[in-house]
Amino acid sequence: MNIKFKKSIGLSWLLLGGFFVSDGLSSPVNKTINSCDLIQSSGGSVDASLDILSRPAGISPETVYFSAQQSSDPNCLDFSGGNDIEACRTGQYFGYYFDFGDPDSGVFTVTGNSKNRQISGAPRAVHTFVCEGAGNSRWNAASQQCEYAVKVRVQNPTGDWDDACANVAIKPQAVEYLAAETYCISSGSDFSDCPAGVPVANRLTDSPPQNLQTDLSHSRVLYQRGSAGMYSPMCIGYGERDIRVDSYGVGDDPLIEEVVIGTAQGCSTIPSNAQVSGYDILSKNQSGHVISGWAFGNGVANLRLRNLTVGMSATLLTLHNLDLDWSAGGMFSAPSNGYVRMGDTTSNCYDNADLDCDLVPYPYGIFVSEVRSVGDVDNNGVVGHIPGVNIGCFRDCGIVNSAIIGSYAKASFEHNLRIMGAWGLVISNSHFAGDHAGTNGPKSKITLRQVRTDAVASQVVNPEDFISGNHAGDGPGWQRNSDTGSHFYPHYNFLVDNILGDTINTVTEDAGWIDLHPGHQYSSVFGSEFLLWSGADFNATQLFLGGRNITSHGTTFNGENITCRFNTRYWPQPSYQFDASTIFSDTPNGQCNGAVRSLPTPSQPGVYGDDLIFLNGFESLSLGAYSAGTKNNINFVQSQHTTINGTAFTSILDLPFDDENPSILTSLDIHMPVLDTRYSR
Repeated sequence: MNIKFKKSIGLSWLLLGGFFVSDGLSSPVNKTINSCDLIQSSGGSVDASLDILSRPAGISPETVYFSAQQSSDPNCLDFSGGNDIEACRTGQYFGYYFDFGDPDSGVFTVTGNSKNRQISGAPRAVHTFVCEGAGNSRWNAASQQCEYAVKVRVQNPTGDWDDACANVAIKPQAVEYLAAETYCISSGSDFSDCPAGVPVANRLTDSPPQNLQTDLSHSRVLYQRGSAGMYSPMCIGYGERDIRVDSYGVGDDPLIEEVVIGTAQGCSTIPSNAQVSGYDILSKNQSGHVISGWAFGNGVANLRLRNLTVGMSATLLTLHNLDLDWSAGGMFSAPSNGYVRMGDTTSNCYDNADLDCDLVPYPYGIFVSEVRSVGDVDNNGVVGHIPGVNIGCFRDCGIVNSAIIGSYAKASFEHNLRIMGAWGLVISNSHFAGDHAGTNGPKSKITLRQVRTDAVASQVVNPEDFISGNHAGDGPGWQRNSDTGSHFYPHYNFLVDNILGDTINTVTEDAGWIDLHPGHQYSSVFGSEFLLWSGADFNATQLFLGGRNITSHGTTFNGENITCRFNTRYWPQPSYQFDASTIFSDTPNGQCNGAVRSLPTPSQPGVYGDDLIFLNGFESLSLGAYSAGTKNNINFVQSQHTTINGTAFTSILDLPFDDENPSILTSLDIHMPVLDTRYSR
């Protein structure tokens, strides 16, 4: 296979596998270079695409949402034997390797998997970028930001592949915010570690009040680590944007009673028509990047909370590294501790004469990243200090292009996770550990339902299809509507590398595992691991699948519970958008059309095999090494006269190179009239 460049090579420094390549320059290699300018293809039929469906530039920490779902191949063959390109894109043909270009990100605590990649049949992925400054390997001193080249490789079952890339830029808070835009909060008035220059008026002893006269847009609010007591609720208005709520200093995470993102006045989440008229419309630019919306571009990180609430809507909200683990109880433990509401009072407009549903956008880009929610299930033997659900978005939620990654949820009255209507939801590398203490109705580790349970929704409404509030297609796009027939059906929801259940639980529970209600379309489950404990209900189902074009792959079943059942939901109404013949599980006993259906596993974008060939040639070439902990050989095949470090050769050259000891070979200066260079690892 000849591997071809999709773009001509003209920049000074290009990243090539384990080496940096320059077109004739001999200056030292900058190992922080991360570029989209060198993109490869196998030369086959696959055409990769990579879009950012959030925004490409933000403030640390910022979660960014990526989609390779517009990738295509005219040879698409889905599991039904047809050529449904949406089925091929969403778990029935392509394999995807997302490389987020962020080697500093480490691994997820709950799964041990790398945060820097996602490898599955899911065409959508998210990543939380953390940029603190010059210590980051992707730091650009000139622009004072971290710059990332996010790549995806899309591969078909015959081995053809294609790469695509997108650039992301993240500013550290210390660069983004002036001292006058920073607030430090310390219950003990200890501001010794507060950033320099913060005005005395911005040094507070409790959370700043949220009122209609104060706009905290583009500011950061920092709570002191190690401070005593519990701070009052911190509330962010629907009209406020680009706020970061975080911590400063050293010690334990500061405790806040609640953070509420999306409020109208005080901490109330319900606005009026008059107030809504002043909020920014949910809008994209012509590149498809979201540029405005309610409570836009905010972030909450590195805090301990009793509860966390998102209002009727919010836009591009990063919730990162938050501790809502109340399993140890304590003096601040209270009923409903640990509840993460990804949307609250979302359907209030249905019953409110002073709020028109057509003015209320669906929540877009709500990102729960490395959040821990655990209820206090013991509470001195009394069940009550637990949330209704650990993570939820209830009553006609309709959340769009959002994610839960690297998170942990356990000990709730009902479900660990319940979402009423999702489009483009990515759930990855999270652990939903059970301990369902309630007794009313069936419960699940994960249950994803329709916007309105069992209601007939619209087959044409697409909440991604909008530009600046003018909705293309058959609409109504992002607008919420009290008519259930105008709701969207759940689409493009992907579960990747999650753990379900636990080996030790307090509660003997009657609960299922993963539940996708009928109405789901083009959604898939990858790499699930089901654990088992003695108190589990052995009649529960591990995969409960409903809808059309639903697949599961790479599942580790627990060997006891029912592997899979179709979720037909005949009661109280007949199911809608359900077709058992288009549901394909990987159960070993054949349940839910169970069979092993292999998807391709692409190599990392930018890492090549034995057949890398420069078709365009250089007048001169330099290779500089970087340390990656693996041994390599560099093979050069040249049929015409070539000089390497001044020495001519006309045959194969095989030079050993040890990444663990880069002093063995620091660079090669190659000069040749025609170049046929093969690099092998």
